[in-house]
Amino acid sequence: RTMRVPVACLAAWLASAPGAEAASFLVSFPKDVLLPAVAASGVATGERGGLTGRVRLYFTRTNDTAPYESDSDDQSTAQVFGLDAEDWLPGEANGLVIDESVFGYPRPSLEDLEDGVYYVQAELALYDLYTRRDLPEVWLPATCVSSGGLNGEYAKPDGTIFSAVMEVDLRRKGRRAQKFALSLDQVTPKAASPGCAGLGDGVDSDWIKTVRVRSSLLSDWWGRDVTLEACVLLPQGFDEHPDARYPLVVAQGHYSPQFWPGGAFRETDPACDPAVDGYDCVSEQYAYQLYQDWTNTAEDSPFSGARMLVATINHPVPLFDDSYAVNSANLGPYGDAIVTELLPAVEQQYRGLGAGWARGLYGGSTGGWESIGVQVLYPDEFNSAYAACPDPVTFTSYTSINIYDETNAYFYDSPFKRTERPGQRDDYSGLIWPGYGHPYGQTTATVKEMNHRELVLGTKSRSCGQWDIWEAVFGPVCDDGFPCRLYNKMTGEINATVADYWRENFDLKAIMERDWAVLGPKLQGKLHVFVGASDTYYLTNAVMDLEDFLRNTTDPVSDAEVVVGVHQGRGFEHCFRGYELDVDGNVLPNSITRLTYNQAFLPAMAEHFVATAPADADTSSWRY
Repeated sequence: RTMRVPVACLAAWLASAPGAEAASFLVSFPKDVLLPAVAASGVATGERGGLTGRVRLYFTRTNDTAPYESDSDDQSTAQVFGLDAEDWLPGEANGLVIDESVFGYPRPSLEDLEDGVYYVQAELALYDLYTRRDLPEVWLPATCVSSGGLNGEYAKPDGTIFSAVMEVDLRRKGRRAQKFALSLDQVTPKAASPGCAGLGDGVDSDWIKTVRVRSSLLSDWWGRDVTLEACVLLPQGFDEHPDARYPLVVAQGHYSPQFWPGGAFRETDPACDPAVDGYDCVSEQYAYQLYQDWTNTAEDSPFSGARMLVATINHPVPLFDDSYAVNSANLGPYGDAIVTELLPAVEQQYRGLGAGWARGLYGGSTGGWESIGVQVLYPDEFNSAYAACPDPVTFTSYTSINIYDETNAYFYDSPFKRTERPGQRDDYSGLIWPGYGHPYGQTTATVKEMNHRELVLGTKSRSCGQWDIWEAVFGPVCDDGFPCRLYNKMTGEINATVADYWRENFDLKAIMERDWAVLGPKLQGKLHVFVGASDTYYLTNAVMDLEDFLRNTTDPVSDAEVVVGVHQGRGFEHCFRGYELDVDGNVLPNSITRLTYNQAFLPAMAEHFVATAPADADTSSWRY
């Protein structure tokens, strides 16, 4: 709903006003939303019984989409301002004021907004109190997962409180100060998860099963129960071959309540028309194609001789929807918990072989980094990693930044120029999921802009954003209990000490260079990396740096596969996962190949597993 509030008729709140020609917004919440918000989110309250979190105020020029769902790194972004709330009590008397002194994105101040009509909405993103082992107590986001998961009904986490949309007319020149009041009187309810099989939370199908494990390692570290989840696709013939034991392939990536490992799994024909229903129909058709291929018993079917378990895994953390599947100082022993607690539970319950030679990894973007990272950090526990458009695998190219040799993350080093570093470039195709590549590659967001957006959404790495989670995963813990910044979030100045920590612990290329004598024999033939030559987020650069190393390894040679995707002179965009041809020999675009990870990678993994298995290993029971 939209509140139309003519400026002349506004009931002014009576606090002293900013100077003439200024505007300010008072944000408060009524008492009757406090308990529903706490109940939906499960957050702790402060010493006074108030709420802690981040107040955000959004401005848009149109009301087509709710303003609080409209901020982005793109040109269509809303304007947003942010303010921390600590033990915040209900009532207008306790309201927080957002005025021209509060930092915003993309315009830094309210005074930078032109006069005119805006649609304005406020929200409070809730924080919870965390007591981690041997670390200071900290207030972190209650969750970075939307209510019901990615396919949930709501776009915000459970318990988020927000206001109605207010239409305001800023007219400041030569006028008295304008004051507006918004009440956070609505609560995002807790939505039911669709579950792994899409049938409801915990309701499995014949093909897709749910495995949940309370992690002792993580529960002890976080001081609260932590559950890991796997959505497991059983191989064709699982019941008909009771003596078979299967390899396990882990599909890495963002949180998803449903099994969606680079192409969903659908048992019925969607009966839709792409010309009418668009890309959603294409996606559903390929989900049904996976079902048809998966259940095909013909000898020439894609999965003949490659019957495996495929698992997507969910391991969200307070600062992101995903832990990056490794041990980290800020987030705890997620790598060990997944490798020693979750995956063995999957293998025990569904007849997995339970051996490193019979485990593989694949994923794209975040999942791409996880696939390489887990393979490198747990080299004996996995036997293949197929990584598409991975997050930066070396920090000599942390997107467009060399964090070791340069001094500022936002500007190129220069004695006189102040040229901002690019952070995101355009796509030309007009598709939700890009086709081939950029004809122009024009910058649409800079590293500075992307980081300032996160700074507005949440201080101390609490934005639930990409740059913030990288700092939480890769960096040390600072004295206040929050992740140490790699660079000053406002100015971009790089902290060389933190950069050294990143190099020693999470720069995958640097780790392989340093430890190749030990890692080389364990990684030989296991690494497969794909990236578009014009990756949208400049992830190409780090992959090419890694390629330079892998192509020149000796004792042993890496036998790695690195593919930088180009088509008809255009570099593929995010997220290129390798070349694939249609029946007529035409190269398929990203929008299709993102739906066929299983058909592309599992047969090759099966061949590698058999070729490298120990002499006494079972390489036959699952190859029907």
